[in-house]
Amino acid sequence: MAARSSETAFSPNGQYFANVSTDSRLKIWECESGRAKQEFTPASHLSAACTCLVWAPPTKQPEQNVNQKKKKRKSNGEEIAGVAGSDIIALGTASGNILLYSLNRAELVHQLKGGHTGKIRSLCWNSDGSSLFSASSEKKIVEWDPLEGVIKSQWKVDKSPIFRICMLQDDCTLVIAGRSIQCWNVESRSIVATFTGHTTDITHLLPVYLPGAKGGYFLSAADSDRCISAWRFVGEEKNGQSQASFTLQDDPLNFTVSKPVSDKDPVVLAAVTVTGILHIFEHHLNGRSKKPLQPIVKIHIGSDVVGTASPLPVLSAYSCGDADGNCIIVYGSLVRPGFEKMCYRSQEGMAYIVRRDPASLDNSKYDTTSSALKLKTPILPADVKTLAPEYMVPMPASTEVGGVVTGRKRRTQNSESSSGLVSAKDSLPMEQRLSALNLDKTVDAVAPPQADNMAQLLLQGLHSRDPKILQSVLDRGDVQIIGNTIRRIPVQAVLPLILELTRMMQFRGHPNYSYAKWLRSLLEHHAGYLTSCPDLASVLTPLLALMTARTSLFPKLSQLRGRLHLMLGELEHRSEKQDSTTTELPATALLVYREESSDEASEEGDWPLQSGSESEDQWDELSDYGESMDVNETKGDSDQESDDEDNDEEIDEEVEEASDNDIESVVENGLSD
Repeated sequence: MAARSSETAFSPNGQYFANVSTDSRLKIWECESGRAKQEFTPASHLSAACTCLVWAPPTKQPEQNVNQKKKKRKSNGEEIAGVAGSDIIALGTASGNILLYSLNRAELVHQLKGGHTGKIRSLCWNSDGSSLFSASSEKKIVEWDPLEGVIKSQWKVDKSPIFRICMLQDDCTLVIAGRSIQCWNVESRSIVATFTGHTTDITHLLPVYLPGAKGGYFLSAADSDRCISAWRFVGEEKNGQSQASFTLQDDPLNFTVSKPVSDKDPVVLAAVTVTGILHIFEHHLNGRSKKPLQPIVKIHIGSDVVGTASPLPVLSAYSCGDADGNCIIVYGSLVRPGFEKMCYRSQEGMAYIVRRDPASLDNSKYDTTSSALKLKTPILPADVKTLAPEYMVPMPASTEVGGVVTGRKRRTQNSESSSGLVSAKDSLPMEQRLSALNLDKTVDAVAPPQADNMAQLLLQGLHSRDPKILQSVLDRGDVQIIGNTIRRIPVQAVLPLILELTRMMQFRGHPNYSYAKWLRSLLEHHAGYLTSCPDLASVLTPLLALMTARTSLFPKLSQLRGRLHLMLGELEHRSEKQDSTTTELPATALLVYREESSDEASEEGDWPLQSGSESEDQWDELSDYGESMDVNETKGDSDQESDDEDNDEEIDEEVEEASDNDIESVVENGLSD
């Protein structure tokens, strides 16, 4: 079900408009003047927010004798002969309690407790206000006696959740709406009829009061459903169908229905959508309507800002149900709403109305005079002289008479002394004046506040049992913050904190380290109180069992850690010993030998060929030199071949020795096996 931002409701006569804001403040405005009449903040608004509100039905005034004078009473300086309608507002809270607030007394008159443990989702009264019905998230209906503050009856419903309830005109049938609609008999506490037609969660439910015996009608609207359905309960029925369907432009935000005086008057339905558009319908509920009903007028309100006009959303509307067709419209913002009584019958189709934004109005529009603020100015005689310091005495205004400015003149020292006036500074004693001139005097500076403890936030989390608040506090691991917070909490919060820490330490993860710090600091600072608690054993036994289970493997892990430490130390010692025994080779070679090749010898040798004339002697020398070279090469080749043969023989001998050694090793291994 979609969450609603705020709850709004008109009084039964349309004189007042009430709203519960998101911070659980109840504000009541007077619709005629548009002034805020009262504002009430429950004491438990932080831990238990207000979830719904409903006005009590109007009460009938007893008849008085004509000759008897009507008693009048004065309240806040105003004469009140009676209140047209009840002044009681019932507020449902998230903690399951119900608050009854009185508008005339401007205070909380009663608090209904003990009926619910879950969130109150809906409230409704019977026609005379003698019974109050409440429905909670725990699928439970409770009937209260608002005068005595006791429970009349209570019962459980089926498995489906409950979102809205309302009492029909006969005061015997209670309509319960969840994902379906059920009609229960209050006396027998049994289901007498069921209705189907909505596919989503029902968010609005409102009875319709018609004159005469024709009754049993009620209206409903569901989430993401752009229509309002009308139903009628006439007896035991299963899977009943809707009697009429009112078409809207968007999802409904809230709606009100008028109370016709006679059978000829139509039912006026004023519905406001989430986009801030007012839809007004007129229809006679008499049998089933085949076609969806369209609104007779749609009202849009825009601001009169110069340039681009911005829309002003309609917040709520109240259909007066008179012959002129008037309705009260609330528009703007709930911080400072605007109220207007308008005749919708003078509009046709789509009506666009320009109004000034109430938030931009000057404060002078609201009555802030002394009469409205209940302030009285004292009446002083003419011969009374008021004593005040000189700097607080107002100076006379300057006036110009005949071109000469009189009044405000700059005083000189001579004129001041001649007039006999002494300033406040000169009237101080000499000791105070000298101390004021002392520049070495140290000024006592106020130390800035330190946010080194979270005691208030922790107490609020323990009181409301909010897991987010508790987790935000207990997840902190700063030892100083933990110590300061534990020292400042009262002893009444010690045992709940231990239970909360035990519950949170049952989960696995790194936050358990911070929870252990909190537990240690708590046991250190409040050990004296814990020893005097008689139920200490029952509180600490689950914690001891948890810690024993968590530390059961700690000895084995310690032994494993010690062995691993010894093994790693021995391996490190061996690696260091091997590094010390091994000698490192020098980076550069001590001796380098290079063998000269034949090409280099040919290049470096002195060949006898020279440029010039070739003679026979030269050719002879060349031939002799060539022969000597051939002889040398032949000798060199023969020597090289002999060397190669010797090397081959040596290699064969080594191979034979290696094979013999391998055979011997294989034989030995086989024998040993």
